[in-house]
Amino acid sequence: MLFEATHTHKVSHCPPLSAEGKGMFKKLFSDENVKSAGVKIVAAFMSCPADTSADHKGFFTIDADSPTAVSKFFGQMAVEVRPVQPLSEVAKKL
Repeated sequence: MLFEATHTHKVSHCPPLSAEGKGMFKKLFSDENVKSAGVKIVAAFMSCPADTSADHKGFFTIDADSPTAVSKFFGQMAVEVRPVQPLSEVAKKL
């Protein structure tokens, strides 16, 4: 199933702006960690660190067995998880 995981954080708490945050980010999204979590990152987009005027957002399209698997993958990184499907599939049902 596909899920969209959305993460929001304050500009002042942006992980890529600190050494500790960079390390966490690299470890979380490493091929080894993604594989061991049993998820697949289909797409990922972030507004940071370029956007300095508003809260930063990360949008992650994840293929996983359940929303719990997605939340577990992100660990302590707070994410809102929603099931999604391709627009082409939605359009077929209209």
